[in-house]
Amino acid sequence: MTNPPRPVGAAPTPAPMPVDVGTARQLWWGVVGFGVVQLIASVLAALPQRRTFAQQVFDQAKEQDPHVTLASAELMVTLAYVIAVFLGLGVAVLALLIVHQFARGKLWARTLLTVVGAWLVVIGVGALFAFNSVTSAASLVAGGAAIVQAVLAGGAIYLAHRPEPTAYFQMSRR
Repeated sequence: MTNPPRPVGAAPTPAPMPVDVGTARQLWWGVVGFGVVQLIASVLAALPQRRTFAQQVFDQAKEQDPHVTLASAELMVTLAYVIAVFLGLGVAVLALLIVHQFARGKLWARTLLTVVGAWLVVIGVGALFAFNSVTSAASLVAGGAAIVQAVLAGGAIYLAHRPEPTAYFQMSRR
């Protein structure tokens, strides 16, 4: 019988993170950062249309409740913008937590980021051809951020599925 190389009950030392995983983690940080930029730019692009949205909400709500005012409809639209920003920031924080688990070698995190990254690539390709939707500088920034997100996500997916990172994720499953 041989003695174990570590004390009984001690956790095994984790495998060192491959360089490709470290680089992919940084690319995912960039994806999240550009997602926040896209969120802010999208909200700024929608602000000039706030009055139109409020009028639509007012017209629809007026059919249900005749006591609805245009001011309350404007308040609902403003509240919807605020909720959208907070939800977007919450998704960004969740994404950073998943990226942290990815760097620790969790296979489920790599899988989830691969699926989300593939979706971001599809959205980015669509943004390349959405010339007619550019109505302001903010919408141009939002589209540009989507394209940069797609490029970064594609690179991160590629790096995460190379042979050395794949072995790292397989070792972490044990």
